[in-house]
Amino acid sequence: MTTINAVEAKQVEDNQPVEDLVSFIPGIDHATSVPVLHAKDLDEKTFLQWVYEGKPCLVKGAVSHWPAVQKWRDKHHWFSVCKNFELKVFPHSNHNNFNVYKGEKMRFHDAIERLFDNRDHTFSIPTDEIKPKGNFEGVLKDIAGFKFFPSPPMPREYYRSRAFIYRRAATAWHYHGIDETLMCQVKGTKRVAVLPPDIPTPKKVMYYLQNELYMEGVKLDPNLDLKPMIADVEEGDALYIPPYWFHAVVPLGGEIGFTLAYCWKSPWIRFGNLGNYFVRKTYKNGAWPPRPITPALPFIAVYTAALYYFRKLKTTLSNGRTTAKTKATQHRH
Repeated sequence: MTTINAVEAKQVEDNQPVEDLVSFIPGIDHATSVPVLHAKDLDEKTFLQWVYEGKPCLVKGAVSHWPAVQKWRDKHHWFSVCKNFELKVFPHSNHNNFNVYKGEKMRFHDAIERLFDNRDHTFSIPTDEIKPKGNFEGVLKDIAGFKFFPSPPMPREYYRSRAFIYRRAATAWHYHGIDETLMCQVKGTKRVAVLPPDIPTPKKVMYYLQNELYMEGVKLDPNLDLKPMIADVEEGDALYIPPYWFHAVVPLGGEIGFTLAYCWKSPWIRFGNLGNYFVRKTYKNGAWPPRPITPALPFIAVYTAALYYFRKLKTTLSNGRTTAKTKATQHRH
């Protein structure tokens, strides 16, 4: 009979969230890797090409120069730069269902002590926005920005930056309907599974993932071609996650981890693909209930659609010229 030792058993236990959150996705066993870029070779123009295309990429070494990489692993640093205010903590993974996603209130310094003492198998401390005059103002100096993207515009909806302090706490499937995100891994490693916006039967898949039906044993159609992608985001890396890409985030191992979500506003072209279910849903959500922006939405839709389809036409023509040139060169030879 095959047995496993205590170390192997702990590895199985620590990696269980990967099975719980990822294994049921059709095609996950054959998922492709998110494309990798290297911060030391990356310039702003190249990075913005990925942003305008709306495709994820893993930037190796994106935040390895941040003081946070060294400072945040010392609990006394948190005590020295943050006051002992009250906040809500979660002794479980991060769920979409608020009936499951229940936290408890405690003082921040006590929460840090609890985390570092490893009192809970799963534990997370989501921070407020990291901003001047906020509760986490003291760690602003630990975030040094991005050499390949020095001046990102402010986001439209999400916080500019927010940290997730955790041990073994996974985050359920979700997507961002607006604003771009760099998921910056300050300490620890996370596995992220992503699905593109052009998934088949998007309304059905969205309902399934957002309502966490996999926790009830419900299965997706195994024949769905969801084209999943996987990225292992290691310490010092940042994963670019565009809007409309469903993703689940799972820590690998049981060490303390720190992740910072850094957001900026999407280019207008992001809202121009009116044939996409999630883009249309964004407009619908913006129109109801009535908001100050609602009367402008038809004009925004026309403008962004023109940008999107003009860029698409330009890319098609450019690819056609390249193909014709290649064929002509081959014919000469």
